[in-house]
Amino acid sequence: APKRIDTTPAGRLLLDYKTEALQSTKNRMKQPTEDTQLAFYAALLGDEPAQAAYLNLDERGKVVAVAHPHVLQARDLMRAGIVDELGRIAAGEPLPALGDGSTCDFCAARGLCRKDFWSS
Repeated sequence: APKRIDTTPAGRLLLDYKTEALQSTKNRMKQPTEDTQLAFYAALLGDEPAQAAYLNLDERGKVVAVAHPHVLQARDLMRAGIVDELGRIAAGEPLPALGDGSTCDFCAARGLCRKDFWSS
């Protein structure tokens, strides 16, 4: 889906369009650190303050904004996690695969980043 960065009088506004059920978009905010997409975009802006939202588009053309009020906290946690993981990789530690995303059902590389093909 396309992404945008708008500049407003209040600062940067990160937008990500979602063409999924509105409830699915709202569910992303139940645990705001689980969905890293907008947090990653915020990290690309450096330490600049930003607001973020998903714009949910339905098949009838209705657009609903779903704010990500904790995007900066999610950004900071993600940054810390990346630094930690890169340190562990540099030390030779194997890292566990993450997630079990349904969007990866048809990806040939699914076992590289999703935990469902890994045994503990």
